[in-house]
Amino acid sequence: MFIVSEIRKHKSRQLESQLNTHATNKPIKPPLPPIVQSLLSDCRLAYLSTADNYASHLSLMKFTYIKEDEVIVMSTNRNTKKFELLGKQKGVALLVHDFGGSNGSYSITLNGECEVLKDGEQTEKYRAAHLDHNPDYPQFIVGPDIAMLGIMVSSARICNINDQVTQWNVSDNSKKTANA
Repeated sequence: MFIVSEIRKHKSRQLESQLNTHATNKPIKPPLPPIVQSLLSDCRLAYLSTADNYASHLSLMKFTYIKEDEVIVMSTNRNTKKFELLGKQKGVALLVHDFGGSNGSYSITLNGECEVLKDGEQTEKYRAAHLDHNPDYPQFIVGPDIAMLGIMVSSARICNINDQVTQWNVSDNSKKTANA
């Protein structure tokens, strides 16, 4: 257990170093920053926030990050409030974190647009990758009423365990450091 803990600490220090290097050099441009890619690759659960004109809605979701396409995929039953809200408003927030163990280091809030993916070869490729990443949850991934969702990230707020916040934005290719 000690070795695993040390490996995680070393990986976290490497990623923090990469993030800080970007802060002092050129602005980050797509693809997503390494720390975001790493967390998205390592985690499986996220909190998806959707909204309408009157209220927000929060859902605990299994997700899969498809690095080569820079897309986060999820699935949902078409008979849900979140699916109904996504038909009205594509803007979403996604909270991903690695807290919960003794070595948690980051909480990242991602903002972007969520699209209900149309049936086809690419969607089925995403569905297969999502099922491979979350093999214990086929009931939420495969079925006639299950829609695949694709989230394209446009900004991120990356908060480390010391409450240091770094912002990343695809539209202006910038990264800023701020307080939480």
